[in-house]
This record gives sequence, structure tokens and C-alpha cells, in this order.
Amino acid sequence: MLKLATKFAPDAGAFATAHAAGFAWAEVFLDARILADWQGAATLARAQPLGYALHFPNRLDDPGPALEQTACLYRALDARCLVIHQPMFDRHGEALLRLAPEIRLAVENHKLSPDALLRWAEGNSGLALDVEHLWVFTWPGATLDALLGEVRAFLARYSPKVRHVHLPGYLPGQPWHRPMYCSRDLVFGVFALLEEVGFEGLVVSEANEEFQNAHELRMDVLLFEVWRASNTSRRA
Repeated sequence: MLKLATKFAPDAGAFATAHAAGFAWAEVFLDARILADWQGAATLARAQPLGYALHFPNRLDDPGPALEQTACLYRALDARCLVIHQPMFDRHGEALLRLAPEIRLAVENHKLSPDALLRWAEGNSGLALDVEHLWVFTWPGATLDALLGEVRAFLARYSPKVRHVHLPGYLPGQPWHRPMYCSRDLVFGVFALLEEVGFEGLVVSEANEEFQNAHELRMDVLLFEVWRASNTSRRA
């Protein structure tokens, strides 16, 4: 069963708002400052009945204690995976796994051509598939049907490696990182493709902070509930 998640930096209000909106899962964004107080972040996270994935800092030139702090927070929250960008994985992935071999790393696609996307998928054992990045960078200008066809072909080949999915409500020509409900046809199409391959990781409405409010978050939960109800009825 698909698991809907939202994404935010660890703040007491963000955790409470996500839970009140109906989310059961969240991806927590990290940086060196947050990791320096990983115990505080863990306390905030455990105050709400949510399950978690973590997002490694996007920049960390001199890791210092941050790698060990990441491992400690991952364990404290029994996180499902650690999303990491390729440059950070190349620099710190081996050290993270030495500290905590149980970490399920999920390397995120970014500015990749179609050929580079295949090299990324072949070269990493765990993937975080960002669908917005596919439409913006990998197949810019593609129609929705064409994009979904590419996602289907990708999942047919690489779904065993996909551990995590970012799915903002993107449409070409519109701003990035909007809530899922802003692009219902894209989101429903990707939900269906993920269900086809039996994906069991988190599907994250990776919306900007301005949308991290009770109304916008609830709209995404309702969208997911509508899709799930419709899908259940079709199967019956």
C-alpha cells in the first residue's frame, strides 16, 4: 500500500500540523545545525505518531560530527530511509554505511538527461525518484502521457531499487514544489504506476514551506483518500 508523506524541517509546529492534517508519515529535512541538536529533533518527532524518512543535508563539505549525528537520528526514529543527493552520496555514503550499515540510502535524481538517468539508476543500489525533476530536467516539454510512459518504463526496469518517491504537484510552466492537488492528473497517474509495481515506500508531497499549513496539507491528504477510495472501488 502506498504511504503518503509530507516534508519539512523539524519544528514542533510542523510536526503537529502534519499530524492534524491527516499525514501518518513525514520526510524530515536536515542540515548541520539541525544535526547538532539531533536529540532535540528526535524528541520533537517522537511527540507525534508519525513514521519518518530523513533527508541528508544538501551541502556538507566538512562533516565533522554530522555523519555520526545522522546515524544517531536515523536509529532514534527507526527511519525508513535516508534520502541523499548524488554529490553527498559520493562524498559521504561509504562513511555513513560504516557508521550504520542498516541505513537504507536512497540517492535522488536531479539534473539528468535520459542517458544520465539510466547511469544514475544503474550506479546506485537505492534510489529516491523525484518525478518533478524528471519533468523539469530529464524530459522537459513532454506531455503528461509521454512522461507517465517514461515513468512506467523506468519502474518496469528499476522498481526494485526505488526506495522513496518525491511527487510535488508540478505542471510545466508553473512554480516548483507545489502541493499534490495542484496537478491531480500527474499525481493519480504516478500513484497508479507505483501501485502496479507494488511500491511500499513513502510518496512525498514535497511542497514548499509556504504550503505547509493546515489547509494545503489537508487538501493533499483528501486527494490521496479520493484516489485510494476510487482505486479500491475499481478493484472490487
